Amino acid sequence: MEKIYNVLFLCTGNSARSIMAEAMLNTMGKGRFRAYSAGSHPAGAVHPLAIEQIAGYGYPVDALRSKSWDEFGAAGAPHMDFVITVCDKAAGEVCPVWPGQPMTAHWGFEDPAAATGSDEEKRQAFRKVCRELKTRLDIFLCLPLPRLEKLALKRELDRIGKLGSSEDAVAGDRALNVLFVCTANSARSIMAEALVNILGRGRFKAFSAGSQPGGAVNPFALEQIKALDFDYPLDAIRSKSWTEYARPEAPAMDCIITVCDKAAGEVCQYWPGHQVIAHWGFEDPASLQGTEEEMRARFNKIFRLIMQRVDRLVTLPVETLDANQLRHEIQSIAQTHE
Repeated sequence: MEKIYNVLFLCTGNSARSIMAEAMLNTMGKGRFRAYSAGSHPAGAVHPLAIEQIAGYGYPVDALRSKSWDEFGAAGAPHMDFVITVCDKAAGEVCPVWPGQPMTAHWGFEDPAAATGSDEEKRQAFRKVCRELKTRLDIFLCLPLPRLEKLALKRELDRIGKLGSSEDAVAGDRALNVLFVCTANSARSIMAEALVNILGRGRFKAFSAGSQPGGAVNPFALEQIKALDFDYPLDAIRSKSWTEYARPEAPAMDCIITVCDKAAGEVCQYWPGHQVIAHWGFEDPASLQGTEEEMRARFNKIFRLIMQRVDRLVTLPVETLDANQLRHEIQSIAQTHE
């Protein structure tokens, strides 16, 4: 029988970050993990915006409650395999003695409950932390836990905790560079570039270009990006030619992914290095005219499909794959459908 791993997420108030982590892992773990959460000074109630984010992702919320970590240090409490702190304050406090000597790690996140501003700005703070949690949990779920020795497992857990920090998360000296190519570089490749940069958390760096750039980015594409990450630098996004990335001084690409069938059939520039090249075809959301709501709905549909594929890309164990394996994995992602 396959082992079920118990994971306890800790923060101070147990009202937002640890609660979201508990709900997400219980669903994403698909029976392989049983998640719990607690706080050193529990607030006594779950933050309503945490509930909103969890419910929006389809995770169950009915059983969630704010509780003390003393529950899990008491006799008869379930033995934990992992105890993960998700706020810096809880990480610095003296924890109870956990039965069974679980593996411990710290994954720090900004406190979304401390966000100020409008209701939408507060909601964006919760949305950001929820995405960051999902990225780290995706990577955690990919770890071959039964095959990792204790020290190797501790190293992997700590590496996940550093995603997005100034320290490189990749087992190497840089992130994996990915170039998305289409014809006009105005919509699909632009959205793919932004999604990898948002969800890749330092393990990936994305770029985009077109064989015949239109010179302008579609406003509906920008709208989708802003809805996902309010702080993403939209001003830096531009429609550009793929010749920029064939120059000797251009950053070396590890992967080149075409996202429209027309660009995939064109004769590409010579790319310095030996890249993994793959094709992810997406319907052009700008190909048909319609009302603003119809256009927005088409862009949202393609944006969600690109996000599904990017989610799979950014959780690949790229550090352990050779070029052929990486090519196979990236091309297989093209079979992802809604």
